[in-house]
Amino acid sequence: MSPQKKTHTLILSDFHLGSKVSNSNLVADLLNSYKFKKLILLGDIFEDLNFERLHKVDWELLSLISKISKKRKVIWVEGNHDQGLAKIFAGFTGSRVYKSYKWRYKNKKYLAIHGHQFDNFLVENALLSFLANQVYKFIQLLDFKDKRLSRFIKRKSKGWLRLSEKVAKRALLFAKLKGVDYVFCGHTHKALEERSGKIKYFNCGCWTDTPQSFITIDEDKIKINRN
Repeated sequence: MSPQKKTHTLILSDFHLGSKVSNSNLVADLLNSYKFKKLILLGDIFEDLNFERLHKVDWELLSLISKISKKRKVIWVEGNHDQGLAKIFAGFTGSRVYKSYKWRYKNKKYLAIHGHQFDNFLVENALLSFLANQVYKFIQLLDFKDKRLSRFIKRKSKGWLRLSEKVAKRALLFAKLKGVDYVFCGHTHKALEERSGKIKYFNCGCWTDTPQSFITIDEDKIKINRN
């Protein structure tokens, strides 16, 4: 067994547990491969309210998170897919639930927020977004075993809306208003690093595509990592 890597804080988002493209086993492998003091689950941990979609590996991952929370701090920031769900599972996993999470580390101020708040298409077209999501789920059922079509559609839809750039720009403005040095988002499924003046933006990507990505925060470095 390889020795565990060390970091102060791990940030992961967009597992979409219960969907056909989630990778619970890979998330669990990642969590077991690191020693860390804080874990931030940055939204869309679940796909939807239908718990019957959850598989054995999904429940095993939730149990692992619960085990981790007994010794380390686990923060769960709600996303648009798991609004309300985080509070339901907070007792089970031992995580603390936030709409957004602000903290200080090594004299710097940090803010984690899922990012759908900066997605005006999602906010202004809730019904259309819901219908598109239902069509996407149907495509997942008919897709190839490796879910190549589902992942291709997901990547193209995010790019078509130029969502990643919009979220980054608005998150940086929000960070300025909140007086923080760093802001972290998920939602777009695209790992990204941007900056505006002295403020830096990081998106931790997702675990429904290849490669999966996550963020590590240490005393001297913030890094987007690929799995």
